[in-house]
Formats: sequence, structure tokens, C-alpha cells
Amino acid sequence: MDYRFAGLVAVLIGIGPTLHAQSIENRRLVWEDFKGTPDAASPYDAYTYWSVRYTFDPPQRTATGLRIRFHVSNRLGERSWVKRGTPRESQLAELLNHEQGHYSLGVICALEFKKAAEAFSFTSNYRAEASRLFGETLDQVLKLEKAYDAETRHMYDRAQQKAWDAKLARRIEELWEYR
Repeated sequence: MDYRFAGLVAVLIGIGPTLHAQSIENRRLVWEDFKGTPDAASPYDAYTYWSVRYTFDPPQRTATGLRIRFHVSNRLGERSWVKRGTPRESQLAELLNHEQGHYSLGVICALEFKKAAEAFSFTSNYRAEASRLFGETLDQVLKLEKAYDAETRHMYDRAQQKAWDAKLARRIEELWEYR
């Protein structure tokens, strides 16, 4: 029997001058996190939905332009699901690890955007610039998402899965100062 797995990205962009209490989190997933209703028609045994949200404080004028403080957060979506009882028992740990990789890509998206926003020189058109900057970051991560599934063959290429696990962990570690 062939099991297929996938991750799906949900992106929430909240632009506004309100403070955002949540922050970027990087945690280990457990099967209890997957509370969504499985799609019976899906060829996949699990789906990971992640989201990234950002808000920002009102811009502050400086000698070099506008300074904007961004509040970026990520989370695992409540629609994430697993088809209970379909994967072979011996593959549950591998499946959860693969889904962890999809979640890690959401963490990377949040961190990459925060890094890019901190380095960007905003103008009076800051709302559009922030939106464009986020879109560019998201596009890069979505390409990584596709490469992740293709290269790991949805977890079945164990060597590639292990390589991606290390690659994602390294990238999060490199970016963690931006949380």
C-alpha cells in the first residue's frame, strides 16, 4: 500500500498598527495537534496547515527614513489533520517527522520575513512595501515547500528526509535571533 503525505500553507497577513501579543514559536509537533477533519478524498494521510501573521507599530521617522517595528507570529493551523489508522504503525514517527518539516518551513517563513523587514528601508508607501516584502518571502518558502516534498518523496527517501531535517534545523538556528 502506498501512503502519500503533504503539507499545505495557509498565510494570514494582518497589516495594521496594532500590537500583536504572539511571537514566533518553534516547537515539536505531536499527533494531538492535528485536530482537523481529514479529507477522505485526499490521497494524503496527513496535512499540515501553518500560518504566519504580521502587524506593525506606527512608523517612526528617523534621519534615514522610516523605522517600523514588526510583530511576526506563526502557528500550526487547527485544520491540520491526520487520517487515523491508515499509516502503518511503523511509519507514524516518520510521518510526524515529515509533517514537522512542513511546520518548520512556516517557522522559517516568519523568521525570514522578520529579518527582511528589519533590514528594509521603508518609505511613506510602507504598507505596500511590507506586503510586497512578505509576498517575496512567502514565494521563496513555497518553492522550498515544493522542493521538500519532491526531494523527500513525501518522507519515503529517508536519506533526503534526514538531510532536509538538518537543513531546516540549521536555517531556523541561523535566523532565531530575529524572533
